[in-house]
Amino acid sequence: MPRIINKEEKIDYICNEAYKVFVEIGIDCFSLNKFITDINMSKGQFYHYFSTKEQLIYQVMSKKTFELINNTIEKYKYEENYIDKINLIFEIYLNEEESYKDLRKLYINTLHMYITSNDDEIKKFNTNLYKSIFKSLEQLFDDEIQKGNFHADSKNLAKSLCATADGMFLLSVMIENYDLKTELINYFLEIEKLSKIKEII
Repeated sequence: MPRIINKEEKIDYICNEAYKVFVEIGIDCFSLNKFITDINMSKGQFYHYFSTKEQLIYQVMSKKTFELINNTIEKYKYEENYIDKINLIFEIYLNEEESYKDLRKLYINTLHMYITSNDDEIKKFNTNLYKSIFKSLEQLFDDEIQKGNFHADSKNLAKSLCATADGMFLLSVMIENYDLKTELINYFLEIEKLSKIKEII
């Protein structure tokens, strides 16, 4: 008797296969018709799971992004100081492993879709993603304040820090040879200097 595959398993399979194709040829060159043929599905079967090509792209990117977030949360538990924690929060921009490079490349490919979309699901995804990042940053500053490392007003820097990091990522896309990793790390160190309680000599 053949194994019954539930809907979520099938969606995960399609997303994983699509991700491989996105990484290999880029989203702009992705042909939905060819993809459906390559994974041995009929169009009717595919549209049972995804109503449009854009929805497939959204599902792939949201799954991969939250996989990254969950992985970061797990590693975050074992870090103790500000710089290691903040590097983890923005690991997507800093990590040079192939899986992170691949995801950064796809972020660039889909940037216009996430910025300009009127789709309620994508808007909700954006909101939840940044809520999660803001929460992590605010908790990081709270921890440093409680330990007596940062002054109380330093928490005001948390949200602007996220905006600046995203802006630096955009610069790295637009400007040739922009060293995103170095610029980000230097910026994080400057934030640490601004936030630290000054020692009275």
